[in-house]
Amino acid sequence: MSIGRKVRERLDQVKNHGWQVLDLRNCGLTEIPEEVFAYKDIISIDLSNDLFCEEKNKNRIENIPEAIASLKKISRINLENNLVKTLTDQLASLTNLKYLNLKNNRLTELSEKIANMSSLKELHLEGNPFEMLPPEILARGIESIRNFYRELEEKDYLYEVKLIIVGEGRVGKTCLTKALIEDDFCLEETESTEGININRWVIKKDEINAINPKIQRDFQINIWDFGGQEIYHSTHQFFLTKRSIYLLVTESRKEDSHDDFFYWLNIIKLLGDKSPVIMVLNKSDQPTKELPIKEYKDTFSNIIDFQKISLKTEHREEFDEFKKRLKDFASKLPHIGNPLPKVWVDIRREIEDLKLSGVNYITETEYLEICKKHYRNVKSALFLSEYFHDLGVLLHFQDDIELKDIVILNHEWITSGVYKILDDRIVLEQKGRFTNDDIKRIWSNDEYKSKIRELLSLMKNRKFDLCFELGNGEYLIPRLLPVDEIEHSWHHDPENLKFEFSYKFMPKGILARLIVKLSHDIVENKYWRYGVILQYDGTKAIIKEKYFESKLTIELVGTNKREFLFAIRKAIKEIHNDFNRLKVSEMIPCNCDHCSNVAQPAFYDYDLLKRYELNDIVEIRCPLSLDMVPVKELTSDVIKGQFSRERLIVCENKNADLLSDCGFENILFFPERDSSSVFVKVKTKPENYGLRDRDFLTDSEIERIQNKYKNFLILEYYCFENYLFHPDNIEELNLANFNKSEYTAEIIKQKNLNKDNIISIYKNARNNYQEFKIESENLRDKNRENDIIHYLNSDDIEVLLKSYSLKSYFNKTIINKYNLKPSELSNTAWFRLKMNKVFKFD
Repeated sequence: MSIGRKVRERLDQVKNHGWQVLDLRNCGLTEIPEEVFAYKDIISIDLSNDLFCEEKNKNRIENIPEAIASLKKISRINLENNLVKTLTDQLASLTNLKYLNLKNNRLTELSEKIANMSSLKELHLEGNPFEMLPPEILARGIESIRNFYRELEEKDYLYEVKLIIVGEGRVGKTCLTKALIEDDFCLEETESTEGININRWVIKKDEINAINPKIQRDFQINIWDFGGQEIYHSTHQFFLTKRSIYLLVTESRKEDSHDDFFYWLNIIKLLGDKSPVIMVLNKSDQPTKELPIKEYKDTFSNIIDFQKISLKTEHREEFDEFKKRLKDFASKLPHIGNPLPKVWVDIRREIEDLKLSGVNYITETEYLEICKKHYRNVKSALFLSEYFHDLGVLLHFQDDIELKDIVILNHEWITSGVYKILDDRIVLEQKGRFTNDDIKRIWSNDEYKSKIRELLSLMKNRKFDLCFELGNGEYLIPRLLPVDEIEHSWHHDPENLKFEFSYKFMPKGILARLIVKLSHDIVENKYWRYGVILQYDGTKAIIKEKYFESKLTIELVGTNKREFLFAIRKAIKEIHNDFNRLKVSEMIPCNCDHCSNVAQPAFYDYDLLKRYELNDIVEIRCPLSLDMVPVKELTSDVIKGQFSRERLIVCENKNADLLSDCGFENILFFPERDSSSVFVKVKTKPENYGLRDRDFLTDSEIERIQNKYKNFLILEYYCFENYLFHPDNIEELNLANFNKSEYTAEIIKQKNLNKDNIISIYKNARNNYQEFKIESENLRDKNRENDIIHYLNSDDIEVLLKSYSLKSYFNKTIINKYNLKPSELSNTAWFRLKMNKVFKFD
């Protein structure tokens, strides 16, 4: 395989400088270069593709060769967005592999040998067409996958499918549901569906076997009929799931606009992924309108059929043909007949029987007892609960302290309860406000009054974000707010910081959910259905949802604009995560002289700017001023978070765990194997920070390194233990009978005993420092190497701790009686003061 310039340069860095991290993203590779396997010290290799990558630059790797086994030190492999079809079991021989990312490839199976690798902590497999592993299990990560394999010793099969009927209101969805289930259905007037109706359509074994011979038992289609009113969309998104079949229904006399169809087709795509869609034109006995089905199919490849139907008795024959086609489609969905652990199927049936007997919910304890009868322990039962929750069998919010003790079996019960609030006349008149008295009135019947706390918690749960509590004992549903912008005093100014999210398709209600998430920052009730004004730490922000322009606009004024923007972006992205491959662009304002002085600057798509960088194009032309603008200035400003309060620091493995437990505000610590890999991250990702032990570095070398790499933090002492076991730190704990002077003298005594041994090894140790392997950077100060000896000769505790390790050489017998834990030693004011000094950011 020929190797391009970019690949050659990066391989040479590994070869010539001993780099241990190899970044081969977006390099147009069709296989992993053989040369890679000759570099035995590689600890991380990235062969993925970024979403903004151009087609010509995408890696298209199909196989991982057995030679991967030669990389014994490898701890991270990233092959996201490639074409990998199979995995060699040689991966299982990599005993240091901790992270394996194979998202969005073409894998159909995974060996238990790889899944059960003892070293592996993260395994990402979403977006692969596995024949057996359910996507709901994959999404839960490695422990869920391992649990699935453990449980799969005895197999069984669930012949069920979820049929979801959607569309605007009053198009006959409820009648269609009844006609599918009842062979003798007669058309009659029905009330519009409020929320969700769920019905079972059971097709007997003999009938379904004639359609699909693989099915050897009754086939159950669970029909979910969704109300069409817009307010109900607030909760629909939680129940529109993958591995379903969708009917998008309209009627012949209803003058639907393209917008309605594209809305539903896009929502199905975002929430149902590649689930098949059948478009249904109801009431075809009446004058029939024409639909541009070819246009829809060209845009949405998951549309598998278009049918015209009538539910009138005289059209029964055509309708029966439609039912037969629907049964055929449903019975041949890819997941039908896939094996599941038999015990899961048994528990699923017991839960279904409870629901059919009229039980709406059970306690978590009762659920665990059901699982215990089937010999499942608590851990196994909770894994299964997560799977059933994702599959739509039940609702169990394990991470919500107010909801974890209730397992909801009947979705209709819970949604009907919520819709009683959403549809209440008084709540509607009060524009979404309601009080505790309203709650008691609305949920007064026996069905709900004992579960008011849980119902309210569900409405506030971060998955729904339906309401929040106001300071005066009231609650507010933002989706019921007035639509018109309220009076406010916001002043638009060119100096304000501007930012936008631009959507290819914008789901409804994003701004309403954001109002709930950021409710604690709202300024004096300044909100309406499509906008809100926030305030935090001397900074204000106005956010508007412009649905017909498919964008959210954000404008900020104050002393901490970029910090506040970071928090807002984080909340918006949490909402985005509930959708499947939502196509949204973060838009960066231009900073040319013209745009910096006008209220409406030009905006650049961040992915476009990254493509510029990828192709070594250093400037982009402003579409307003036509000036050339440095790309680097744009990409390193708002997006990369250099101005945000939340810093990301990579540091040596155990140090990351220690620091994460200290709770340093707005700092995230990520582990790397050693100081060499920390340095590589610092050099290749300047938007992040790195932290390394001092080791045998001199003061002059630290100054050189930090002048070259502003994002590199280095401890003042040899290692973290020198901070933890420093005499001043121990003293702060006020330990009984602790004598600081004796303790300090013991450190000095042991240092002097070990000094000659340390001096004999320090030069060889320094030869392995990654910082010194790039000779052209001149970071090593050979003229001052003997400073290390000077530090060791000193009996000044502040000097000797620069080169003497309390971790490696100090026998701690003198304080062992106190049984001190790192968590105690790292939570003193002295330790935090010292660390804050290290964490001083430019």
